[in-house]
Amino acid sequence: MIILGINDSHDASACLMQDGRLLIAQSEERTQRIKSTGGFPFSAIQECLKYTGIKADEIDYVAVASEILVPNNYWNTNTTFTVSDHWKMHEQYYYPLLFENKQVKFSEVFPNYHPKGELVYPIEKIPFAASSELSEDEMKDINKIRHDFIAKYFDIKKEQIRFVNHHQCHAYYAYFTSPIKKNNMAIVTADSGGDGAYTSISVVTDDKINEIWSDRTNLLGKIYTAVTLQLGMRPDEHEYKVMGLAPYASEFNKAGPRDIFMESLKVKGLSFEKNNEMKDFFFYFIDKLKIFRFDGIAGGLQDFVEERLEEWFLNIAEKTGSSDFVFSGGIANNVKANKKLSELDCVDSFFVPPGPGDESLSIGAAYLLSRDMMDQQSNAFEVQTFSSAYWGTDNDQDDYDAFANHAYVQENFTVHKQASLDIVARYLADGEIVGVCTGAMEFGSRALGHRSLLADPSRNDSVRKINDLIKKRDFWMPFTPSVLDGNYDEYVVNPKNISSNFMTITFDSTELGREHLQAACHPYDYTVRPQRVTEETCPIYHELITAFKKQTGIGALLNTSLNIHGKPIVNHPLDILNEIIIPHNIPLNYLYIGNDFYIRKGCE
Repeated sequence: MIILGINDSHDASACLMQDGRLLIAQSEERTQRIKSTGGFPFSAIQECLKYTGIKADEIDYVAVASEILVPNNYWNTNTTFTVSDHWKMHEQYYYPLLFENKQVKFSEVFPNYHPKGELVYPIEKIPFAASSELSEDEMKDINKIRHDFIAKYFDIKKEQIRFVNHHQCHAYYAYFTSPIKKNNMAIVTADSGGDGAYTSISVVTDDKINEIWSDRTNLLGKIYTAVTLQLGMRPDEHEYKVMGLAPYASEFNKAGPRDIFMESLKVKGLSFEKNNEMKDFFFYFIDKLKIFRFDGIAGGLQDFVEERLEEWFLNIAEKTGSSDFVFSGGIANNVKANKKLSELDCVDSFFVPPGPGDESLSIGAAYLLSRDMMDQQSNAFEVQTFSSAYWGTDNDQDDYDAFANHAYVQENFTVHKQASLDIVARYLADGEIVGVCTGAMEFGSRALGHRSLLADPSRNDSVRKINDLIKKRDFWMPFTPSVLDGNYDEYVVNPKNISSNFMTITFDSTELGREHLQAACHPYDYTVRPQRVTEETCPIYHELITAFKKQTGIGALLNTSLNIHGKPIVNHPLDILNEIIIPHNIPLNYLYIGNDFYIRKGCE
């Protein structure tokens, strides 16, 4: 049985499953080369089919994440809107609607809107409007357009298309990618909304996922996103920057904002209760926070989210009797809050999957439908165990040849064919930055050594080089370490042995960790967001770090994603030239592509 999973909201993606086994998962942004792009993931679908050799007419079912898609997702506003556009939306659309009882048309606020990316859905039939402008029947008509289009695109019957609840997609993805699967395990999802809910709680019984709670009261995601915009950063993208800034705030500066946040929303059992004064999630905080510093706001917001999540998880543990948790949805991207949750006394095991946001909805939808269809046919559903997330496409020889034969490479680089990783490690040990593009691409927002920028984690000048010359990152943002399995306990404090293969949780570092990983720790609180690297999960990367250890005594590398700020992680080697080196004249002098090592002439 072959099932295609689709997420067609923001962070669009596609995957293919055969008999319940994940074959490939691809984000649309990696193929369209537009960060977080949404809509029908036509290019990701084509990549999945091409890579697996499966033909479109061999697909038995299409599992589509989210039962209802709001118009803004069809029009790709999440990707297209600038910070200025988001402010304009709040001031000229939502303020009149909420505070002046005026119904303004979304299309009149943005009369010259042009979406980024290639939109395949027939958007001429879909109103450019906020969902608040449309009736329930109009929303159903839009979903019928969606249903008809998918059936026609694949030339299949409409009965072969199943729409899957948003939070069930999050839950199924989290559970079936978890290394631990137990009876009475609690699956928690939380985000800024999907299919009429902001959260869900499920409990596992005999490998079956049973939802026990779902509602719209968990406003933590809505509040965090609103404040991200108020701090001048892109909502639904730069929340991690606010999280990275938070530890720098002093208690004096964050106490006032924290009190305001704490008063806005409280935990009440499995639900949340908002302050009645808070009519919205944006203007309420603009007024309340106007006298406070930016770092204090970030610090107070992060404290608030951590404390409320801790209270909520304690209540979930009491209600379910569970001590084993998996957590997914956009809020699960908050790696600092995940640390707090994993440390709770009531938690024995805690797992956050790679890419817990909407990019993974396609996988959750495919898992749910695969499980249902195979159960109906009395077929055994073999649950996979994942220790890596290299679920994307690999480059073929044509991709590597295209890079090697490019005129810029021919003129500027010397190539060492089938290079020994000892040579690559030597340049890393000398303080150089090496870009890596080899093997199957990682799924999710974290680079895991196959599409990475690597450096010596013990040298603070590595941070300066990457920030100033390549990544153009905000100065306060930390980098992360990839740590050899054999050195992990020497560097990372993780007494519960919480899974850390995917960089989704932070931990405290040991004294030796602060020395060897000083450039890959958070500069203020010395926490780390490590990738545990084993020979079985990523042999080439493991071999490279091992070679680096032989030369330096350090069993880790500083790792960050191979991309320029504002662009997705690279897909093919040519993306390195076309998006990083040539247009921005960035001196990325050392590249490990496939099995070949490229060194800029004059840098040997």
